Amino acid sequence: MPSLGNNRYTILCIDDNQNNLFTLNALLSTVSNIDSIEVLGAKEALHVLLIQHVDLILCDVQMPAINGFELAQMIKSNKKTKDIPIIFVTAVFKSDEFISKGFDIGAIDYITKPIDDNQLLNKITLYLKIFEQKDKVVQSEKRFYDIAQSIGDGIYTLDLENKITFINKEALALFGFRKNELVGKLIHDYIHYKDIDNKPILVKDCKVHKSIIDGCIYEDENEVLIRKDGSFLAVSIVSTPLYVDNVIVGSVVVFRDKTAQNKIEKLEHDKIKNQEQIILSMIDMIESRDSYTAGHTRRVAEYCVLIAKEMNYSEQDIELLKNAAWLHDIGKISTPDSVLLKPGKLDNTEYKLIQEHLNSGYEMLKNIDQYKVISNIMREHHEKYDGSGYPRGLKSDEIKPLSRIMIVADSFDAMTTNRVYKPRKSISVALKELESLSAIHYHSDVVSAALIALKDIKIDSNISQLPKNIMEEQRFSYFYKDRLTNLFIIEYLELVLRYYIHSDSAYMYNIELHNFSAFNKQFGWKKGDKYLIKFSEFINNLYKNCTVFRVEGDDFMILSEVKLENINSDISAYIDEKNSIVKYNISQELIKDIKNNTVDLMARFNI
Repeated sequence: MPSLGNNRYTILCIDDNQNNLFTLNALLSTVSNIDSIEVLGAKEALHVLLIQHVDLILCDVQMPAINGFELAQMIKSNKKTKDIPIIFVTAVFKSDEFISKGFDIGAIDYITKPIDDNQLLNKITLYLKIFEQKDKVVQSEKRFYDIAQSIGDGIYTLDLENKITFINKEALALFGFRKNELVGKLIHDYIHYKDIDNKPILVKDCKVHKSIIDGCIYEDENEVLIRKDGSFLAVSIVSTPLYVDNVIVGSVVVFRDKTAQNKIEKLEHDKIKNQEQIILSMIDMIESRDSYTAGHTRRVAEYCVLIAKEMNYSEQDIELLKNAAWLHDIGKISTPDSVLLKPGKLDNTEYKLIQEHLNSGYEMLKNIDQYKVISNIMREHHEKYDGSGYPRGLKSDEIKPLSRIMIVADSFDAMTTNRVYKPRKSISVALKELESLSAIHYHSDVVSAALIALKDIKIDSNISQLPKNIMEEQRFSYFYKDRLTNLFIIEYLELVLRYYIHSDSAYMYNIELHNFSAFNKQFGWKKGDKYLIKFSEFINNLYKNCTVFRVEGDDFMILSEVKLENINSDISAYIDEKNSIVKYNISQELIKDIKNNTVDLMARFNI
């Protein structure tokens, strides 16, 4: 049997069968710090309980005259014995009967006969260890004064007359008194006799005293006590009624010098500020990777505020929503550049990767106290009313109210700004689309508010995902530049036609190199690649105001808003100069009404 510590325990065994008592005695005697008392029947048990201290009772249920349940009722009704735990020992266990009688009376457990030695000893061990813990609690109460002396807060206790019965060293140091100057004295004569306006505090108006009278806890973050020199001590204070046997005998007053608290608050403020700086730094990192995301974040925050105001949300909720909007794409910090910065449509794998920014942002912020609520709002900004959204497929009322607003604001911005693969919609068209998807993708009340709040806003028509500086151009080129020649690949044609050709017509020149396979066979692939690189540099430098594409292999295309009068002679001079076996063919075509013919033109190149 496991050790029970150094305490000794007395167990009272009650049965109407001497053999059963002998068995219990033999079993309990194997434990060194348990003393057992065996009695025949209930009457003898009651007699022992009146004169002997008992820690635990093992009681048979089926006994003549007074059975175990009846005896337990007597024990529990007596003030002296009511707290002694009882374990019933019975040959017949009926759970319904036991629950209705045994546990209602106050039994803590039961043992069925024949007795399993290990089971009995294990249960006794368990309960006696619990008693040991109770003893420790009693011991800890005795150490109250020692703890109170070492705690960082001021503590004093009062009796019913508001006299100080105990005060710790911290409180004495803060007040400037010696112990004998305060113990036994009325607090209203020494440390609590006036308020911050120097008005006297009467006992009947004192909230600390009321906590004794009313039995309520009194708390105040802005209380004042008085030092020995008469100066005020600004404190936060808690006065708690002190009970003995359910009767109030005084109160315990704990107070904290606000100077110390202010230091803690400053540390917490600095901690929050540092966390905010980290978050802002992460936002800056995202914006430095993708300037479009930066503008998108600001616009979504603006639209969220306008819609929330239209829906009469409180200033507190609007501020919360705005902050969530600022951070709603922070999870993109974990999105690969190849996906985040891709200017074209995403494939299925890339789309799944971009979706992960919601969970990434949530995981990033959920354990930071001031961002916990925000993390849940922003996590849902791609959910949809009908449950077809992501990441969790929430629908209808499962989506948080503030998230519903962000969903509409985010979608509206996507509709009204130019994407590489999709031109912007006008505000009126975008609002009609929101309306058409009301109660499908979006909550109807949010859409109704958006139709009013967003109808007169001004949006820069030049917003797009196109590069705005040299660094973005280099990132952009990663997707649309041929790795060998550094010319644009033909997929870039759609963007050129949409964003960079300003005339109604343009000239398209197709340059086809012939016999190149023979060149590769004669001189090798490396020289073939070098030839293509040099040829590409030549035409790219010669026609700097045009867009030059490598269509495939040894075929090239030049798109120009002006006619290239000398292109044949220029190319011919270069080919002849190289004295190469490579030949060429140039065809030209004037593409009219180019904006309306973009689809047909793209089809030629299987784009």
